[in-house]
Amino acid sequence: MKRTLLALGILVGALTIATAPAQIVYSFEPEDLHGFAGSGGDGWQVLRATTGVTHGDYSMGVLWPTGSGGFRWLFGNGARDELLPYLQISKKLLMDATVPTDVSVPWSNMTFSLNGPSPYGWNQLPFSTGLPRQSGTRTVLIDLESLPLPDPDIEWFQINFGMNAGGSHQLYLDNLRLYRTACEMMAMDFETPGELYGFAPDANNFGVTVTWNDGKMRIASTGGFHWIFNGTVPGLLEMLQRGDLVVMDVTVVSAPPAGWGNMIISVNTGPDGQAGTWSQTSYAAEIAAGNNTFTRAIAIDYRDVTYHPNPDYCLLNLGINSGGPMTIEIDNIRIYRKAVEGDVNCDGCVDDADLLSVLFEFGSTDITPADVNNDRTVDDADLLTVLFNFGTGC
Repeated sequence: MKRTLLALGILVGALTIATAPAQIVYSFEPEDLHGFAGSGGDGWQVLRATTGVTHGDYSMGVLWPTGSGGFRWLFGNGARDELLPYLQISKKLLMDATVPTDVSVPWSNMTFSLNGPSPYGWNQLPFSTGLPRQSGTRTVLIDLESLPLPDPDIEWFQINFGMNAGGSHQLYLDNLRLYRTACEMMAMDFETPGELYGFAPDANNFGVTVTWNDGKMRIASTGGFHWIFNGTVPGLLEMLQRGDLVVMDVTVVSAPPAGWGNMIISVNTGPDGQAGTWSQTSYAAEIAAGNNTFTRAIAIDYRDVTYHPNPDYCLLNLGINSGGPMTIEIDNIRIYRKAVEGDVNCDGCVDDADLLSVLFEFGSTDITPADVNNDRTVDDADLLTVLFNFGTGC
């Protein structure tokens, strides 16, 4: 009887997780790059490339003019069925961005727009997303939650990328995919009154304050750069080792007068009573933009962080920077799990639940995480992927 109940419980769990979004929107395999290609004759180059490929065989390269940076819109192709069904599931996306070796730039960011209710109206984000500035591959989070979607029967719909950099730059984009809440591991939710999990500025730093405010951590800065030290919870190191993104909800309460603010993180680990290993990210997530106040999710890719080999503790530190006074509130700090091949429910372990998800949805052509190989059909190939990787991550 107990085995029957256990099997039933696993099956019910499989039915629930199989509805979670998990699929790739664009892999930039077609020659026209979904309409984003074209240099425009002004020194910009948008090309099909093999640098920075994280899915399939090709990426989309964007090259700023030699000797100069600047902003440019890259427009999509308006093929509604390539994009709209995915955004109807989730308006949070992840995309991999690669900067080649020996390339760097002072700053770089990206914004997005969707066409609105009428075919030729545009809705643009009130903020930008930070892009990698130094060599390496980083995953960026694109939060489109504030943008409305058009009626589902609209004939023409597209996403547009607004690319910007403070100098000539090279960037290669690939693997635009749905963000999955199932992959989150909650670290700190600030629900307990007064609970800040140890976060505090240096005792001698009077230019920034950290307080608890109605279920959020409020950081008020006079401007410039400040470290907020020592956030920790039991199991933080294990979560960080199983993930690759720190994700948090950030509200801009008061925007800096210069119109910009950003954040990096560092991880501090070490043996008890001794100096530990302090390692910070090269990626900076943008927070503020202009005079706008808003709430959005940001993510910081920390794959370049190193840990002490035998740590007794693990601390998360936030580096806040802004062009003048800025007040923000942070909520729900979570760690996003690394992808494990065949892990349908994104719990980090390929097991019976993943197998049951594929079996239950066998033959489906819906957008579903049970379609492991992303060919829009749940079939033998997906089943074999789960079986081949069974036990991985467990």
